[in-house]
Amino acid sequence: MPSSAPAAPATSSAPTPPTPSSGAQAATALDAYRGMWRAYVGASRIPDPQHADLARYTQGDALKVFVDGLTSMQRDGLVGQGDVTLHPKVTTVRPNASPPTVDIKDCVDTSKTRLVKKDGSPYKDTPGGRQSAKASVSRLDDGTWKVTSFALQSAGTC
Repeated sequence: MPSSAPAAPATSSAPTPPTPSSGAQAATALDAYRGMWRAYVGASRIPDPQHADLARYTQGDALKVFVDGLTSMQRDGLVGQGDVTLHPKVTTVRPNASPPTVDIKDCVDTSKTRLVKKDGSPYKDTPGGRQSAKASVSRLDDGTWKVTSFALQSAGTC
């Protein structure tokens, strides 16, 4: 799994009560968050730090977290197996922020994932588990939503 990284500070803007518009933004942000995880899991099976879908769903600090993790896996001759189980919840919607941003908190279950040596030789992986995650997803000028900050804590944090 990607290493922990501090989340980028959110743009100052008071959260607003849910509205149909903020509900749509929250749903779109959750789609981008889930897409980020699908891209990471797929990229970890190769591993490929330049996997195109990573940049489709992430940018900035969030993209760096995943690229750094995948680069380390590639360097060490490791590949990912298994899949994560997500439980994301929107914690804040800031439709008037610049850029509009949605904050997400998750308890990611990585217990069914593991790293293995690409060449089949033994590798002692740290067991996965339930890990607290926080992400910020922002709407870019072109209208797409991307995860812009991401932090994953160690197993047992949720």
